Amino acid sequence: MIAQQSFALFDEAVERLPALAPPDSLVPADAPPATHAGYLSPQAMPDDPAACAIVAVIDHAIPFAHRLLTTASGHSRVAAIWLQDAPARDRRPDIAFGQELRGTMIDAMRGLGGDGQSAEGSEAEGRGADGRAANGRAGEGRGADGRGADGPVAGGPLRDDDAIYRACGLMNPGRGAGADLSGASSHGAAVAALAAGFDPADPAGRAHPVIAVALPDFSVADTSGSFSPLFLQAAVVYVVGRARGLARSLRAARPGVRPPLVVNLSMGLTAGARDGSSLIAQLQDAIADAPGEDLGSVHFVLPTGNNRQSRTRAVLATGQSIGWQLPPQDATPSAVELWGPAEPAPGTPMRARIALPDGRAGETGADRGMGHLTDPDGHVVARTVLQYRAVGAGFVRPCLTIIVPPTLPPAPATPWAPAGQWSLTPLPGSPHPVEVAVQRDDAVTGFRILGRQSRLVDPACPRRDASGRWPGPDPDPPVSPIRRNGTSNSYAGGLRQIRVGASLAAPRADGVGVAPYAGLLDDGRAGDVTAPADRSESLRGMVVPGVRGAARARLSGTSLSAPQLTRWLARALAAGRPLPDRAAIQAAVRKGAGQADAAVPDLGPPDALPWRSGLDG
Repeated sequence: MIAQQSFALFDEAVERLPALAPPDSLVPADAPPATHAGYLSPQAMPDDPAACAIVAVIDHAIPFAHRLLTTASGHSRVAAIWLQDAPARDRRPDIAFGQELRGTMIDAMRGLGGDGQSAEGSEAEGRGADGRAANGRAGEGRGADGRGADGPVAGGPLRDDDAIYRACGLMNPGRGAGADLSGASSHGAAVAALAAGFDPADPAGRAHPVIAVALPDFSVADTSGSFSPLFLQAAVVYVVGRARGLARSLRAARPGVRPPLVVNLSMGLTAGARDGSSLIAQLQDAIADAPGEDLGSVHFVLPTGNNRQSRTRAVLATGQSIGWQLPPQDATPSAVELWGPAEPAPGTPMRARIALPDGRAGETGADRGMGHLTDPDGHVVARTVLQYRAVGAGFVRPCLTIIVPPTLPPAPATPWAPAGQWSLTPLPGSPHPVEVAVQRDDAVTGFRILGRQSRLVDPACPRRDASGRWPGPDPDPPVSPIRRNGTSNSYAGGLRQIRVGASLAAPRADGVGVAPYAGLLDDGRAGDVTAPADRSESLRGMVVPGVRGAARARLSGTSLSAPQLTRWLARALAAGRPLPDRAAIQAAVRKGAGQADAAVPDLGPPDALPWRSGLDG
């Protein structure tokens, strides 16, 4: 029996987190021990604690030793990072699994002491206690990797980024492609740099200490999001807790200071309800409403997602059918959710008829919990889960999840599903209207997961419009059950979250400036705010930093738009601008961009980035 979703479910999951820790046999011999060391070395502390804003990044494969996250003296601006799938030497009661590093620990691993000297105690290349070169020019004599221009610093060489990652167990080829920091680029490198990357010589960087969580590989590789909520919720609790600890250390230098916090979560989910009932949205809304006495305002920034054209959303009346196309050679299960409207108490259960490509069909049962679907010959063709999600005081929503086996069986004599067009029909008497949401099941670049995305099919919803372009928002009234409105990130359904869509740096000739893939809110808007992630409709992507040094990559998507808003918001809050909520942020962006009549304000092409963005030529 599936229990109704509640915070108690989260509490139970947290108790089981230690069981997910990596094997201790993977701990490198020189792994740093867990410690309660200070957050930042003196050289990385904000010049004015009253004029700073903490930036938190929750992502995957975050290169925390990157030069864009350091100061002119080479000290880390990363106050704390939780490497959720890194092996750890010590277990701690507040870090149930993985490994935590503080900024002072990162500096020690690099070979820097908190007094601006190398770890061996000798003055590094003529630097004084403030970390500057003896002639007063910050950063002189060092290359991009923090080493002396002519070789190691006096007193011993500084460790480069790879040595630090290797010491933390993050460069182990045996973990598989995409699972560590061995690659040239990563999603986390791009997001962290856009949200909080500064040239080391820029003193503005010290006004934005960074707290980060690097998510486990398997939670990211599984695009259905089966594991992600658990780790994301734990990550949110961590960054808020560490931000409060950092705030207390800042208050020691400036009594009464309460720094604001901006949390960037450039992750998304196609399935699920977008009504704010997910535990992630509830948790983030609760924290934003009551951030506690240590912090100023707390904002959570999320992307709207990239699934407007994926045909994974539909709205059906009971008795109305929709095609569900299962691709061949799919080595992973496919799943679809059928959501009913909110109701005061569980009423008539959600039931559906499912027809296979060859015409065989079966009907789901009415029992709550887990079940199976059989065809007239008694063969099990799908597994089902019927549950009720709490969506407010006294209201629940029924959700029927249908899971079919892979179309490419993993081994002989194992269950498999025929590829082709299936059919889904909510049965009369079910709660209606019915929202259909297909789970994401494709392959993430760099991982070995062999998923292939299923999609909904309706002749009235062509892939492109008459001009050959990707279609925009749904017409009013809609002409097909398939929806492009409402294709936004299911994690971003809260009332306080800031939802950011992707725009084009060079809008089309007809004035359309939104990226054609960007997910849409229920009302057809591309988000609360947009920011460019592509130069134009024909030239996708922007140039972003890679994992190390001067490495660059061209990436695209709303995942890159969200951290641009995070960066803008952190700088505005550090400057003392009162931006308490979504409406105030929209108004400030609209005013700054001179877009008085814009329903969705756009940040415009980024400027002052410490690398070439690729959006300006």
